[in-house]
Amino acid sequence: RANGTANRGGRTMEQRQADGGQSMGLRERKRRATRDAIERAAIALVSERGYDNVTVAQICEASSVSQGTFFNYFRTKDAAIVGIGEYDLDADSVRAAFDRLMPCSMLHATLTLFLEVAGSFDWESDIAAQRIALVSETPSLMQLFLDNAFGFVSDFRNIVEAYFEANPSLRTCSDVLSSAEESYIVVSEALEAAKFALYRVADDPASGLPSADEVEAVIRRIVG
Repeated sequence: RANGTANRGGRTMEQRQADGGQSMGLRERKRRATRDAIERAAIALVSERGYDNVTVAQICEASSVSQGTFFNYFRTKDAAIVGIGEYDLDADSVRAAFDRLMPCSMLHATLTLFLEVAGSFDWESDIAAQRIALVSETPSLMQLFLDNAFGFVSDFRNIVEAYFEANPSLRTCSDVLSSAEESYIVVSEALEAAKFALYRVADDPASGLPSADEVEAVIRRIVG
């Protein structure tokens, strides 16, 4: 041992660990490059041929990957085209976020969290710019983008229901609705409002994502 550090073949543990970190960084860069190539190919093909005329096999050929590799990165063709993410919804984190946002209505809290998710999307890269241009020009893809942007909604409803049950003072319709029914309405309304905000920023990225207060102000003007 030298200076308390194992040394095999003239290389210290610190050197081997540094090499390991560089290797992990290289692997991650390769994964990112492969993912980018698939997304670029998917967007370019759909722009050229139309959504219905593009297959996973064609995307794989254009990006020089196998179908097995494609499905390691994306579950479906749609995911590669419109950038549908996968979410690991942590109930404790959502409850903590609700606690942080209180006092406010559950609609406002839920909408705020949905907009935080939308704000975390990639809006800056060249791939994002290509995707936004594509969905903005293609109504069916815009709808697909909006419908699939919040893939965690079903689980989110369950969290809201549990939060209502733990904090009954937050409920506004307990005399006519069960906690499950009220959570369904709250989440559904917040979801549609968040989709509106997402549509606005996808249609005009320079405008930026509106805040929950701004979206709610529009809603109030509509419904009175």
